[in-house]
Amino acid sequence: MPNPTTIEKLPLSEGVRIIASNKDGLVALDKPDGVRSHPNSAEDTIPSILDASYDYDEEVFIWEDSAGVEYRAWLINRLDSPTSGVILLSLNPELSTTIKQQFATHKVSKTYYALVRYVPKVLAGAWNDNLKKDVYRGNRLFKNDRIVSAKARYQVVKSPPGGFPICLIKLMPLTGRTHQLRVQCKKHGHPIVGDGTYGSFSFNREVANKTQMKRMMLHSAETIVNYTFHGKVRVFKASSELPEAFAEVLRYRPGLSHSHKPPLDSASPVKRETPPSLAGRRFRH
Repeated sequence: MPNPTTIEKLPLSEGVRIIASNKDGLVALDKPDGVRSHPNSAEDTIPSILDASYDYDEEVFIWEDSAGVEYRAWLINRLDSPTSGVILLSLNPELSTTIKQQFATHKVSKTYYALVRYVPKVLAGAWNDNLKKDVYRGNRLFKNDRIVSAKARYQVVKSPPGGFPICLIKLMPLTGRTHQLRVQCKKHGHPIVGDGTYGSFSFNREVANKTQMKRMMLHSAETIVNYTFHGKVRVFKASSELPEAFAEVLRYRPGLSHSHKPPLDSASPVKRETPPSLAGRRFRH
């Protein structure tokens, strides 16, 4: 039997940090872009959030310390490798089941920020789309075999004049489909900057060449989970600041030396504040 895992025992990969935890064993990590939620295979050379092996059936990281003592941490949710921000772990299996049920029933509040191409004509609203989904039956993959509903709210936060035709947008998914926000942004004519699958490849190259920022500009900024565990009602909240790369792209102006970083305007939504302060008012589901 593995020993109970404590936060101090988590083998965090380089750049990954703990941003919140509670006594039930729920842990929020801040994941950098380019780091996987979990290894894609035992031979995967791209780092994941923990430097540990992974059991895909149980969705749990497994590792041993120098004395050969085994520890485990259960992955609650996933982020695409190019997406940064809040991701959750559980240090015990019972809690993992409880929190995953909250995700499955869409009772978790999630907030993302993205830099997208162009500014929506309507500055705040809701997207309700039907997306095609691949389905496995046995070992056979059926492409675009199912239609699933995808819902999200959005709000334009900042649209800088004189730079790229982009805006900073707040995204609040109400469902949790694979690549949902990336697909919906593309579907509505506002592909995410740096998205190598659903974005504008020529525009991505232009932004990367002029700013040296080559990542996908999508960030999981806040997660709030309300749950009951062992008869106790809990509210767990974790927030992650917007990465500097967002500010770099937003402040780009043609003709100015990009190596010079002027101080951000005091009203800028990407100053060093936590994401809830960036966006002002909240939306309720």
